[in-house]
Parts: sequence; C-alpha cells; structure tokens
Amino acid sequence: MQVKEIPIYQFLEGSDKRFIIPVYQRDYSWTKKNCQKLWDDMLILANSQRPDHFLGTIVGIVSNYAEYVIIDGQQRLTTISIFLLSLHNFLKNKIDKSEEENRLESQLLEFLIDKYSKDQARRIRLKPNKQDEVFFNNLFKDSEAKKSEISSNIINNYNFFSEKIHNCEIAPQDLFNYFRKLKIILIDLVRGIDDPQLIFESLNSTGVDLESSDLIRNYILMDLEPEKQEQFYQKYWLEIEKLVEDEFEIFVQNYLIFKNKSWIKSDDVYENFKKFVKENFAQDKEKILQDLIYYAKIFSIIFQITKHKNTEINNCLKRFCELDFSVAVPYFLDIFTDLDLGILSEENVIKIIKTIESLAFRKNFVDNTSQGLNKLFITLAKEIKKEKDWQENYLDIFNFILLSKSGSTKFPTDDDFENAFINKEVYKTKNKFYLLSAIENYKSAFKIEIDDLEIEHIMPQNLTRDWQQKLGENYAEIHKKYLHTIGNLTLTTSRQNKVLSNLPKEEKDKIDFQTSKLKLNFRLEENKIWNDKTIVERAKILALEAKQIWQYPKTNYKKIVIEDEIFDLTSEDDFSNRKPMWISFEGGNVRIELKHWRDFLRELCGFLWEILPDEFETVMKNRELKNYFDKNNLRTPLEFAKDKFIEANLSTNHILNLAQKVCESVGYYQEEVRFGLIKEKNKN
Repeated sequence: MQVKEIPIYQFLEGSDKRFIIPVYQRDYSWTKKNCQKLWDDMLILANSQRPDHFLGTIVGIVSNYAEYVIIDGQQRLTTISIFLLSLHNFLKNKIDKSEEENRLESQLLEFLIDKYSKDQARRIRLKPNKQDEVFFNNLFKDSEAKKSEISSNIINNYNFFSEKIHNCEIAPQDLFNYFRKLKIILIDLVRGIDDPQLIFESLNSTGVDLESSDLIRNYILMDLEPEKQEQFYQKYWLEIEKLVEDEFEIFVQNYLIFKNKSWIKSDDVYENFKKFVKENFAQDKEKILQDLIYYAKIFSIIFQITKHKNTEINNCLKRFCELDFSVAVPYFLDIFTDLDLGILSEENVIKIIKTIESLAFRKNFVDNTSQGLNKLFITLAKEIKKEKDWQENYLDIFNFILLSKSGSTKFPTDDDFENAFINKEVYKTKNKFYLLSAIENYKSAFKIEIDDLEIEHIMPQNLTRDWQQKLGENYAEIHKKYLHTIGNLTLTTSRQNKVLSNLPKEEKDKIDFQTSKLKLNFRLEENKIWNDKTIVERAKILALEAKQIWQYPKTNYKKIVIEDEIFDLTSEDDFSNRKPMWISFEGGNVRIELKHWRDFLRELCGFLWEILPDEFETVMKNRELKNYFDKNNLRTPLEFAKDKFIEANLSTNHILNLAQKVCESVGYYQEEVRFGLIKEKNKN
C-alpha cells in the first residue's frame, strides 16, 4: 500500500488512465448540496492566499496497466469529472474564444477522454457503475435535451455547475487554476496483499453515509477480481435486490436472527453479518450469495413481494402482513425451509400460519402488545426440534409448546379473548379494518373487498336529542363505554356513511341495513331498540365467530420427560456411555448444567480452585497428579481457571477416578460432589 498527498489533477493526468467504479459500489449519490460545498471551497481559494485545499481521500487498486478500480472516493471523483466537463462544454460553446481558452478547452478534454483510443467503449476515461454510466456518457453528446430530460444526480449536478460557470464572473482559466489546487490523499492498494474492505471501513469518509445494503454488497464483492465481481453481481446480487426490494436490511436482520437463534439490533446487522460469514462460510463469497438468494426467495414470499404457488398459503400470508407481526419472520424462514425440504406439508404450514395469526391477534386484543414474543419466535423452531419425534408430530409439538408458555408469551384463552373482544374500543385500533374484513368474509362464498367501504357507528359519534332520549338517562355513560366497541360497528359505503350520519336507528335500517348485502348488517333491522344491551348481545354473537376465525390451538402431544438419576463421587457404578446433565456442590447450593464429561471435570476443578486455591496448588505439584496439570505435556488441555489447565483426553471412568483423587487431596468431601445422569431406558 502506498499513501501520498497529490493534487487531484495529477491523479487524473495521463490519457491512457481509466477509472472504474466497480459494480458493488452504490449509485452516484452526491446532490446539489454537496456540489455547492465544492464550489464554495474553490471560491475560498479565489479569495485567499491558500496554496491548496484538501478534497478528501481516494482509494484504488490498479487492476490492469493504468486502470484504477475505485474502492473509495467515487463520489468526489465523479463530481470533479462533471465539473471539468461542464467547464469544457462552456468553452466549447463559447463564441470568439481566445487562444488561451482554446488551449484550455483541449486541456480539459484530456482529463475526460482518451482521444487516441481505438475502442470507443474505453474512450471515456471514467466508467461509473449501473445506470450512472448511461447518464454520464450522455453528457458527452451534443444534444442538450439528453442532459436535462431525465432526472438523475449526474445530470442535475452537471446543470448545477453549468449554471454556476455561466453566471459567475470568474474566468474559466482561473476556475481551472482553483481546480489544480485541490489535493487528495491517494491510497494505492496491491491486490492480494492489502485488505481493501478493512481500509475502506477504517476511512472517515465524508459524504452520504452508506446503508447496510451498501456495506454488505461491498464486503461480499470488493476483494474479488473484477470479472468475478461482475459475474456475482449479475447472477446473484441483482436477483436478491429484486426479491427483497426496499427491505434489504430487514431481510438480512431476520436472516441472521434465524441463523444465529439470537436477537440482533438493526444497527448491528453489518458487523454481525461479517462475523457470520467468517464463521460459517470461510469467506466463500459465492456460497453466502447462494444462501442469501435462497432465503431472499422465502422472505419475498412471506412479505408478499412474490407469490407462493399455493393460493391458500398466499391468503394466509396476506392476512399475516396486515397484522404487521414481524417478530415471527425468523420462525417463518424456518418453516418455509422445512416446507421446501418436504419435512412439512403445505396443509401444516397453512395451519401454523393461522395459529400464529391467532396468537398475534389475540395478544393485540388482550395485552395490547407483542412484547416478549421476540424470543419465543427466535427459539421456537429449535425448541420444537429438540423433540425426537418432531418430524412426525411437528404440528402437535408446535401447539404444545405455544400452549405451555406463560406470562408475556401466554396464548390468550377463549375467555380472555372474548372478554377483550366485547369490551375493547376496536375503532381506535390499527387492525379495525383487518378485523371487520375477517368477520365479513368468514365462511362466505363471495369474498368482499372492503377497501372502498367505511366503518359506520350504529350509535353515532355525536348523539342527537332523539338518541339521548332512547338511550335513557345514562346515555352519556353508555355512549362513552360502547361507542367504539365491536358491537356498535359495521361497514357501509362512503356515500351511505355520509347519509346515515346521526340518523335514528330506524332510519338507518330503512336506508341501508335492510337492503345491505354485507353479512355484518344481516338482521340489524330486527333490533328496534339499540342500547347497551343490544350492543353487548351483538358483540357476543360476533365473538363466537371471532373465536372460530382466530382459534385457540389444540394438541394431543405428551412431552417425553427425561428423568435423571443422581449420584455422587462415592458411587461405584460404571458410567461409560452415560451422559451427565448437571453437577452440584455445597449440598446443591451450586448447580451447573453440563453437556459432556469434560465439562464435569472443568467445573469441578474450577470450583475447587476458587474455594481452596492453596490446597489445589499443592495438588498440581503432587507427584502422582502433576502430569494432569502440566500444560506443556497435555494432549488436550482444558482451561478450568485463568492459565490453569487439566488433561481432558480421558475416558469417563478415568475422569471420575481423577475427580475422586483431587477431592481427597484438597480435603473436599466426595459426597458433596453430586451429579445427574440421563436415566437409562429399560433399566430394571
């Protein structure tokens, strides 16, 4: 890597040089505001004795001879090129140019094109990425219309500089001289030696902040050869962007949560993504792209950007999206993977989505929150798959686990749901149209689209004297308590809604309810008296349907409880091929979960070292035992305290025998070391 401070014109000099903005770079994003800052900086040079002005950093890798791939600095490099082209075209169109201006016009063009190139595609020396290249190349054509008819940052900024140059009183030669005073820090990298991504991230670059999608795209493609960059960009990246549209950050966040089974904040997506790729894909960029595109397809189906071939699955997902219950997305990635693998049937996936919809909707009604459900859906698939028979009994286990939850993750019961359903002020909730649409279309042969319908309060929002009299002396209390509840709400057209307004109930019946084709309005005219009792009665009827739409799950699953047998270090049993569950000390006051026998050894030694350090130090020097603690001679050293190690490459019985000797040597009662093992099946 070479770092040097040079005027930017020296970097641009040399007609054989080309500057390539690689495909992984974002589009040109500087606006007129950024260009105004550059223009003001040059004017400062005009009004001061300063010899130069620092423009920023440009980082590049020389790919071929004199061909720079720009890693960082494309915004300022492109902007400077636009400024030079604006100045050149101003001189080109000027009448009665001086000899000096003719020379300057030619000199400016040399910064922009290779006039000796036989390859027209390489003639323009700056090659922006994506559609920016089309806009930039159009600026070299004579038609002014092509410079202004389409809106882009490149065209807008060209017009900005053209206007500034045309209207200012500074001579073109002076403007060019100010340009020559702009300095950059040029960092030349060597491919295969320098880490462009690390350098890119460490630079405190000015300009527009990069989004997670930009950073991840750079991370994946930056250190690849240009041919691979183009290949992977076209084959994978464009397809991923198409699948997830504007939800890239949300997609990657949920992808990482699903993969890692732990919560990740949106601000930490990029750093966690890098760590995940290093640990799981060994920096194989094509494999991570293949995995991303696989899950982007699932994500796209979940969010209804694309459609699943099964119509009922699409309908379920559409309702799910209306609820905005995004905490379940990591779990959805898991079930759709299992669907793709043939582990889950489409029928079961439909039932699972409907159950999650029921949980989400009931929680919203009963608790007004989905708090606590993040962790549930992050670990739900893992919890299901702990059961040995999960593939055969997936749906039953799924329901069993949901029904076993308590506290903030408890599945609201029918009684809880019905009580909230009757009394909640539905009209004030964000899901009111979702609710009314679901009830309207439940078991209906012809589905009604309610987009053009409005919510009608049967007892109106503003009570007339007639309504007050019919409600009785407690009209104010009744109005406050029941106005926005489900029993008092229905649907009607926008036109009818305005007509019905505050009319008496019998008038509303004649105008709309008697002839309405909406199921919600059936038999409304039969209730001649409309008060708190009829509102509650109607709410109870609707609640019966609601409990059928958003059902409480059922399960016949009986969880197999694995019992453990308890032993202590005085036991003489043979524990070969047995798995430890936990170890405890001090009469059970200290209990630690275990996975392996080496964990048993580490926790025992760590505990004894902590409470009896001097005695344990003596054990480590004991002639019989010291070889178990000599780090330099251990085959499999296991650290049990800071810089303290013990041999872990031992059989089960050898570990227990060693544990007995260590306890005896430090003077700790072997009976106090208790441990649990999984109970052997079919053991008499």
